[in-house]
Amino acid sequence: ALYQIKMQEAKQTPLMKVLCLHGSGTNKDFMRNLQMAFSCLRPLCEWHYMDGPVACDPIKEIEPYLKLVKQDTFFTWLRRSEDNSRYLGFEEAYKAAMEEAKKLGPDILLGFSQGGIIASMVGDQLYKEGKLKGIVVVCGVDPKKKMEKFIVPSFHIVGKTDPFRPRSLKLFEVFSGKKEVCEHAAGHKFPHAKEKEIAVKLKQFLQSLTTKK
Repeated sequence: ALYQIKMQEAKQTPLMKVLCLHGSGTNKDFMRNLQMAFSCLRPLCEWHYMDGPVACDPIKEIEPYLKLVKQDTFFTWLRRSEDNSRYLGFEEAYKAAMEEAKKLGPDILLGFSQGGIIASMVGDQLYKEGKLKGIVVVCGVDPKKKMEKFIVPSFHIVGKTDPFRPRSLKLFEVFSGKKEVCEHAAGHKFPHAKEKEIAVKLKQFLQSLTTKK
């Protein structure tokens, strides 16, 4: 009887909705295949995905994994200027992500790489409106422009050998609210599923957000 009560309580516990924003040159289907790193969060989270607004070619780094991806179109959030000194298309990317977020009503935004920029911008606004609990940024990169401080609670995962690591840390510094950073052993990618301590820390972070109104 006690076991049945616990099972009923578990079923009644609402899952945290997580809206995931992929990196440049990938897509939402590829993002789905990255969730092995956070397998311990499955009982806690309900995962949702969306594509960026701008079609583009797939990045070379994912070519070995294309057979795992059913979706054959690829997208980005922001375009690069000709001299690669700045990003273009912030308004379009912000609008697309904001519209999807307001339609879905997520508790958490998760952004990888370039998707981390948009998750930060949209997430901060939704948090100020009382419509979001926090964000997760995996190997995020700074937006290459001056930004106001973000107050949304944030959990950052940085790759130890990631060539964009300095930019990940630069983005981390833009946040002034509750925040935490963890480092995984690899490069510009999600942590390996074997690095369970990162997923455990992320789970603790997310659970800490549910205690707040």
